[in-house]
Amino acid sequence: MDQWPRNESRQGLAEWINQQSSEETLMDRLGMRVTEAGPERVVVELPVHPGVFTPQRHVHAGAMIALADTAATWAAMASYRSELEPDQLPVAVAISSQLVANVSQGLLIAEATVPHPGRTLLAATTRITNGDGKLLALVNSTHFVRAPSQPVPTHSA
Repeated sequence: MDQWPRNESRQGLAEWINQQSSEETLMDRLGMRVTEAGPERVVVELPVHPGVFTPQRHVHAGAMIALADTAATWAAMASYRSELEPDQLPVAVAISSQLVANVSQGLLIAEATVPHPGRTLLAATTRITNGDGKLLALVNSTHFVRAPSQPVPTHSA
């Protein structure tokens, strides 16, 4: 991952995040796109398609959780108060979800905020709605930021 840009517009930061999503990522495989990114919130969209369905043609709960985790991780990164190295991407260590509805077509929209932007642990809240604003899930997560990598000391003989 490239160095996190600090002075980008909401749209510029969203585009930068999307560029970080290579074809090797779940974000790319599922078709997620960040549409807005800033310290106050991150919005990620996921079009409903056969790759996210259960056998009954509803969105798989795991796809919703993956969407929420993606939005919350980027929100944690955007809200972090000091410089992070590329290898310090916040990692979810706890996720609690309440799935209240489901859909079989349209668009899923995850809006993540970080009410507690701690130095080591960040708490995020993500709402997943459909394109009409109907609530589908509420997801709370805790993200861990590890210390930056330390250079390996070299010893001269």
